[in-house]
Amino acid sequence: MLMNQYKFDLDQYRLLVQNREKARSQINRIFMAAVETANREARTAMKLAKTAASKNEILTNQKIAVTAASVARDAAIAALGSLPTPPVKPIKPVEVAILNKMKNKKSSPSPTK
Repeated sequence: MLMNQYKFDLDQYRLLVQNREKARSQINRIFMAAVETANREARTAMKLAKTAASKNEILTNQKIAVTAASVARDAAIAALGSLPTPPVKPIKPVEVAILNKMKNKKSSPSPTK
């Protein structure tokens, strides 16, 4: 009975982990697309820029876009919440009895040479 519940809980846990991983993967894809867009736009604008001031502005805008994408990614990952807790495998009564016997035994010092 306990083992059946454990197996069910384990299946549910695996499903939650799988869904969370899919969501995290999608978040990362969106982040990477935003970074690639910012980089592409900066490269294109740099080809047309003539002055140092305009080049600095382009680089600043690129950094702002990447930072905004990073903040959005971090917030989305935080919104996923913490990892689900895996179920605890039930201990068989035989295993408990063996553990109790081992606790009652005193360890004797091993002979030294």
